[in-house]
Amino acid sequence: MTMQRKPFKKSHKVRNIIIFSLSIIIILGIAFTFFGQNNSNKTEQTSSSSSTPKKQKSKAEPTTQSSSSEDLASESTSIPEAPAGPAVSSAISTVTDDATQAPIEDNTSNSPSSSSVASSSGTSSDSSQATSSSQPAASFGNWSATTYEQIAIGSATYDDVRSAYGNPTYLTASDRVYATWQSKTGIKVSIVFTPTGNDDNLKLIASSKSQSGLQ
Repeated sequence: MTMQRKPFKKSHKVRNIIIFSLSIIIILGIAFTFFGQNNSNKTEQTSSSSSTPKKQKSKAEPTTQSSSSEDLASESTSIPEAPAGPAVSSAISTVTDDATQAPIEDNTSNSPSSSSVASSSGTSSDSSQATSSSQPAASFGNWSATTYEQIAIGSATYDDVRSAYGNPTYLTASDRVYATWQSKTGIKVSIVFTPTGNDDNLKLIASSKSQSGLQ
């Protein structure tokens, strides 16, 4: 007796079609994911390479600023500031008219600072005069690089500095005193004095200093 093969069921066809469709969808999904990651990596590389010049430019800017202020030396410290009151106002008002408004004469080659440097180096008087005469003025009045360094930030008072170096060329005052000693050629020393202490012992103490051009 010959057995007759049953026809293929429609449900099997539908199942196979669904499986085949799902397989295609999965393959396409994997392909899109793979190509999408490649495109994303390329985009990141492109954006990072395009932003590199901007980073280099920002790093170069501080170099320009530092080179333009190579001749400027400054120093500062934190000082407890006296609270505003009649004593502070009185201490500041007494110095507001001290400015001369007249630049100070620059020192010549025969200045004490240049002669002291020559004597310490052990050179002869003739050679020291020849060397100092060829150097431009780098000090004025009683100010030199050496005397500038002797101003002790945090302890030097306004009266101490004024008695040693004369009245400042320019002076402005608000809650602090900003004094500048300047030569005719533009060499200058600037010091900020902060009121500190109490009503019975109030002083204007140097809290910061800066200079330009002193040697």
